[in-house]
Amino acid sequence: MDRLIIENIHETFNFKLLKEVYHDILVPCFPDPEDHLSWKIMKKMVHRSFKNINGNERVLISVSKQRQEDGSYKPVSFFVGVYYRRSRTGLISYMGMRDGCRGLSASNIQKQVLVEMERMASFFHQKLKGVFSLVDLPEKADPRYITLPPVQRIMIMERNGARHVPIDFYYPSFKTNILSYLLTKTTYKNDAALLGYRLHGKLPTENPKIIKAFIDDFYESYGIKPEENAVVRQMHEMVDGIEKGVEIKLSQHYRKREKKEVVMCASKARVAS
Repeated sequence: MDRLIIENIHETFNFKLLKEVYHDILVPCFPDPEDHLSWKIMKKMVHRSFKNINGNERVLISVSKQRQEDGSYKPVSFFVGVYYRRSRTGLISYMGMRDGCRGLSASNIQKQVLVEMERMASFFHQKLKGVFSLVDLPEKADPRYITLPPVQRIMIMERNGARHVPIDFYYPSFKTNILSYLLTKTTYKNDAALLGYRLHGKLPTENPKIIKAFIDDFYESYGIKPEENAVVRQMHEMVDGIEKGVEIKLSQHYRKREKKEVVMCASKARVAS
């Protein structure tokens, strides 16, 4: 495979490339309609973030391209992240690669995410304090939209230092478009686990204030005032109850469960025979 060339769309504003990534990689990797915005809405949100350089949220979009025989370049992997200036934390929103690509590594994509998060923090003369991501809980994943086994997805993230933040994470849910949060009634979903990456040799659970500051910025990005929200207060209380510095590999929980289910099935088979 030819060496991959990285293009940061948050620096080049290459919306033509972004549209290709959206249709060819993002939607196939995240086929659930609730997992991705329409192209028009996504383009509008990204464009607004790029222009609002003084805002709290900075969208990061990095694309890895491979040179083709005709001299053109085809995008083969990407990530979308958000850097929150106030809390000095980052959220990994999407990571994906084109189906059938050989020699690519999801691990390398994650490493690039962390590099770009550090660069963005440095741009604002800040130090990155935390990077988080949401991952589907295997028991709540919709089988119609699974493109990668949920436990395998968790394991990939853990290889790069992601560890479970042991709280019930709730996030605002919208049904039709990104502006639905303006409705007076807000619904919440609890079908994903919050993971935090090891940074500077430390786990996010070593500093509960960082986790709570991230939650506040995350909720504010939906147009919700965290200080007035009962769900946010509930999550803050759960964060305060976390054992300081605890390190939890979420995949181990599910692998133990899978082994237990296999043993139970085998036992039932023996009884039936």
